[in-house]
Amino acid sequence: MKEIGGLGREAMVELLYDGSGMLMERTIGLEGDAVSVRGRYRPLLQRVFEADAAGFVLVHNHPSGDPRPSAADLAATRRLAALAGALEVEFYDHLIVGGRSVVSMRQAGFMPGTGKRSAA
Repeated sequence: MKEIGGLGREAMVELLYDGSGMLMERTIGLEGDAVSVRGRYRPLLQRVFEADAAGFVLVHNHPSGDPRPSAADLAATRRLAALAGALEVEFYDHLIVGGRSVVSMRQAGFMPGTGKRSAA
């Protein structure tokens, strides 16, 4: 997601997938839009249902260049994972881009079901 890695403000990309893992839709939102990493989850979940997607990946940047998840990122990811699970939608991953580096919250063990860790 190199197009958001060097931005001076926070952006979020939503990737929606069908049941066979094919990308169906990609939405990019900037800070201040209805799309927000720590904002309301309803618009994202509404897009998931409107597209009849099986699941999604979130990608957002840290303008500071440090891709490590903040405490707010971790809390938002946990809340969204709980909502997605209750609605039977797969939340595959939450990627954070900082400059040219990327942290996969799933790979790092921060996603529910992958082991509990605290913010670095």
